[in-house]
Amino acid sequence: MPYLIAAVVLVGALCLLDLLLTVGLVRRLRAEQARGPHPSAQPIDDDGMLPPGALVGAFETRTLDGRPLGRRDLDTGTVVVFMSPGCPPCHEKLPRVAAALRATRADAALVVIAGGPADDPDTRGMIEELAPVARVVHESIDGPVTEAFAARAFPVMCRVRAVGDELVVEAVGDRVLPALVPAAS
Repeated sequence: MPYLIAAVVLVGALCLLDLLLTVGLVRRLRAEQARGPHPSAQPIDDDGMLPPGALVGAFETRTLDGRPLGRRDLDTGTVVVFMSPGCPPCHEKLPRVAAALRATRADAALVVIAGGPADDPDTRGMIEELAPVARVVHESIDGPVTEAFAARAFPVMCRVRAVGDELVVEAVGDRVLPALVPAAS
């Protein structure tokens, strides 16, 4: 009988300790939530990437032709397009995006093909269509450029503006390429 009493007291003490720790955790989470997001957290726009006015994170990568590319290599007015080989809307917009980019200087456009193996026919098709009209980067879905722009939906595009050593998202969505904006009916 004394063992049973000791076991019940021990279980009761452990439950009380668990309850105290849970209350403390809930208080801490509420305090964190009341403080708002972390200052370094960048909001994501409804369009699937950083919203206009947000700073682009730092990144270092190479284009398909082997040239180094970083945040400082993008000038004001550069259009950055994110596409993914496994994305049906990307394939639907691909001809229109390529046609719109043909009207710009190749160094004023960057296309990031996120995901898909390099030997995949969809990936190769995108590269073949976009490489003549823009600088192209092929990286994983969580690659450095995709992460710097917080691109989470495909296709998504933006225009950037250089401000000193920083790069700011100026506009997001199809409106950055006038040829993609549907004609008024």
